[in-house]
Amino acid sequence: MAEKAASMKGWPTRTQVLIIGAGPTGLTLGITLRQRGIDCLIVDKLPAPLPWSRALGLHARTQEILDALGVQAAISERSLAQRAVSVYGDRGPLFSLDLTVLDAPYPQVLSCPQAEVEACLANRFAELGGVLVRDCTLQDFTQDDDGVVAQLHWAAGDQYLRADVMVGCDGASSRVRDVLGISFDGVRYPDHFLLADLDIEWDLPRDSSHGFLLGEGALIAIPLPQGWRLIINQSDDEDLAPQLDIEPFRERLNHCLDTPPELGPPRWLSRFSIHRRLAGHYRRNRVLLAGDACHIQSPLGAQGMNTGIGDAFNLGWKLAAYLQGHGDGRLLDSYEQERRPVARQMLTAVDLLSKGSFTRAAPLRRVRDGLLRLAGNRPQLGARLVRRASQLDVNYRHSPIVARSSGDLPGRREKGPLPGDRVPDVALRAACTDDAGTTSGRLHDGLRSGDFQLLIQLPETLDTDHAAVLSIYALLTRLPDEFGGLLGVQLIAPGDWPNALKDLLTQPGSGSAMQLWCHAGEAFAERFGNEGRLWLMRPDGHLAFRGLLTDADELVGYLADLLARRD
Repeated sequence: MAEKAASMKGWPTRTQVLIIGAGPTGLTLGITLRQRGIDCLIVDKLPAPLPWSRALGLHARTQEILDALGVQAAISERSLAQRAVSVYGDRGPLFSLDLTVLDAPYPQVLSCPQAEVEACLANRFAELGGVLVRDCTLQDFTQDDDGVVAQLHWAAGDQYLRADVMVGCDGASSRVRDVLGISFDGVRYPDHFLLADLDIEWDLPRDSSHGFLLGEGALIAIPLPQGWRLIINQSDDEDLAPQLDIEPFRERLNHCLDTPPELGPPRWLSRFSIHRRLAGHYRRNRVLLAGDACHIQSPLGAQGMNTGIGDAFNLGWKLAAYLQGHGDGRLLDSYEQERRPVARQMLTAVDLLSKGSFTRAAPLRRVRDGLLRLAGNRPQLGARLVRRASQLDVNYRHSPIVARSSGDLPGRREKGPLPGDRVPDVALRAACTDDAGTTSGRLHDGLRSGDFQLLIQLPETLDTDHAAVLSIYALLTRLPDEFGGLLGVQLIAPGDWPNALKDLLTQPGSGSAMQLWCHAGEAFAERFGNEGRLWLMRPDGHLAFRGLLTDADELVGYLADLLARRD
């Protein structure tokens, strides 16, 4: 790994992006920038990665992002797949949630300790030429119209570094946020919590998490790739023994199970409290915040690490485009406009889940248990809950940088994603074999390129639609000249390749920048409809623009406005 030790010589004096914090958020941002050729430096105050962490679960949308970063396979090898969540009350089972109901490439939740996630991300960052400096603390910084000057402290003394942009991914106690004077409003939950990682001899399935919501308090059991994690809540007036041990876990298990299991020696014991907080802003000029520096919440639902990775994936392509001279301040403004509402909604949902799970008041527990039993008898409700937790439904429909053409009027039965939605993934078959012998692929494979992807959906009637054919050829002529380095093109036919575009099958084309697909089949039609359309997928997999084939001029105008070249 390209980590610089304290004896490093030739400290750089300038970088394009300085990232404070080497957690999942900072590393994701670093990878996203390096994939696009942006020079960036990550510094972290810890001399070495922590071996323990509270974050565990990786949801479906996050796994799509990890695939685009090139680390999904490595992380999956270090993970344990979770297929269910089982909840029990004082009188037995209350609710079971099937996590495999998602129609997505990665329908399971992965249990993977944050330390393992960070190791895979750090390796990938190093492969891309990224530099990570540890045992280095941000002391202070100033900014002007041209960049940021950061004062960093490490073993060799203070060092000043100039960056075009700085991003604080430095956690709940963010130094970056404090220097900016940005508020971090919220509350602390009344309980405190104990955590233990250890081996347990019992019969509970390891492909499921288990929650015991009792009058004496809650116990959450989460399977790890090795062993289990137990979490219990205690009221603040309970004994806060200075020396932690596993006795409180034994006592709680006595209430949960008729035959308490044998507990192995703990590998990690921790006491922590839970806060719900949200930063007042995500950006001040050339300094931005991401991850836990913006939002912290209860660990229930495993939303924190996932949301931070989503922050970085949203911000990364925008920063890269801006630093490469495309777009203006609106592009950077859209980061907060899109991601802060996502965090606010997530905090509300997790807060409701946590208060319901940890309440000890008998009337509230009776209402909660009744609702859980009702939900358990309605699979469709459970499927909606899983999809919401998966973050597949996160959208930016109210973002100022997404649009639809004037000809693509909303309809009651319109098909396909709306501007700002995540673009669904589907399997595709190549219209002709390329030099690498590729005959099949998936729509989201385009995310690995780091570019926008224009999906030109061809209708069955294309051979008789001369206006649409002319529009397609005009686009294929204009796009390489105007946006060649930023845009890939994928033409998708519903069946056999249309005669009107036969010449494209033998045309040299523009290499990997253009792909021809046919036989998209019913799966594609279910997600996108049958009409000819233009779908512009952003580098983060969300829909930037949708329009009719004949609205090509509006698409070009949209791109020109969003990615205008700055002098």
